[in-house]
Amino acid sequence: MPSIEARFRRFHADNPHVLTELEALAESWFESGKPSVGIGFLCEVLRWNQSIKTASHDEFKLNNDFRAHYARTMIARNPEWDGRIRVRALRTA
Repeated sequence: MPSIEARFRRFHADNPHVLTELEALAESWFESGKPSVGIGFLCEVLRWNQSIKTASHDEFKLNNDFRAHYARTMIARNPEWDGRIRVRALRTA
């Protein structure tokens, strides 16, 4: 089975709108005056409020395995969010 990172890269390539939506949610959260947010919260809001549609190679619309990779991608693209989006250490699998 491919690594989580390889699966994330494939999912992200097929669904670039997910990152765009997550970044918009984070931006809105920060603009409301909140100092930080967890990626898990953003993913759940995206699932619930946005009814996000994705092309997936597994049974999940938005696999929780990808959360850490999305968080790190968002921080890399928005360095001012470093420390505002909470992250945990990556596990291998």
